[in-house]
Amino acid sequence: MPVTQLPADQRFFADLLSGLVLNPQQLGRVWFASAPKTPPAGSLCLDLPRLDVVLRGEYGNKLEQAQRTLTQGEMLFIPPRAANLPLFTRSTMVLSMVFAPAWTGMAFYDCRSGGTPGPLRKIEIAHQQRGEGEAMLTALTLLSRSPQDQSIIQPLMLSFLHLCRKSVTTRADATPTRPQFLYQSMCNWIQDNYAQPLTREDVAGFFNITPNHLSRLFSQQGTMSFVEYLRWVRMAKARMILQKSPLSIGDVALRCGYPDGDYFSRVFRRQFGLTPGEYRARFQ
Repeated sequence: MPVTQLPADQRFFADLLSGLVLNPQQLGRVWFASAPKTPPAGSLCLDLPRLDVVLRGEYGNKLEQAQRTLTQGEMLFIPPRAANLPLFTRSTMVLSMVFAPAWTGMAFYDCRSGGTPGPLRKIEIAHQQRGEGEAMLTALTLLSRSPQDQSIIQPLMLSFLHLCRKSVTTRADATPTRPQFLYQSMCNWIQDNYAQPLTREDVAGFFNITPNHLSRLFSQQGTMSFVEYLRWVRMAKARMILQKSPLSIGDVALRCGYPDGDYFSRVFRRQFGLTPGEYRARFQ
């Protein structure tokens, strides 16, 4: 839907996100807040992941010395149960987002005189799809343990901002088009059948479309290719199994659609910067 047809507040946040994703060269480092044993007085600590983007001026997190002066284009990702204490300076503009299972909250702060301002605009956007955003948030939360891997983190964050922009430019009451409905149906089907040895041709055949049509749908309706989306779904499921189950790495691989345990381990490490064994050890 054209941005000009959206409600005023929704159009405002769509314009903010468009300015970010259409000028990726202006985006900077992604910082990560940590989870203290006891959140300090006045700090913000939620069970939901959050993201603050500096649009202008300087903004910071008082709880961590290295994060006290974030400049335009830099971002602070706050994983679930992590904490931050916002530090606003003169002429600061910040886009703040919180991600719940069924909605995304967005707030815009414009601080002209220092202090801690209230949001000038805020909105809640219902999620239009499941899976893709959840997989990205999961990956960002895991990558918070390897914040130096900016060559992995920054492209992932840009894709996530594209997804946020897509959600805010879609009217909640809009009837999905046939391509949108078909794309969403395929995403849901993949999430239910990820353990099978799926190929692009398999999924296209199930939905009675050509493989090239499937690729176009993923390119036009989503932010990942078919192969990338399938990998993210499988990796998210693998992460959950590794946290909760004593299964061998080979068995985890099989349950996630990878008959070759060594290949699974290489993909997992490339995705998260840790081997499956190293990841599991963090939860023991």
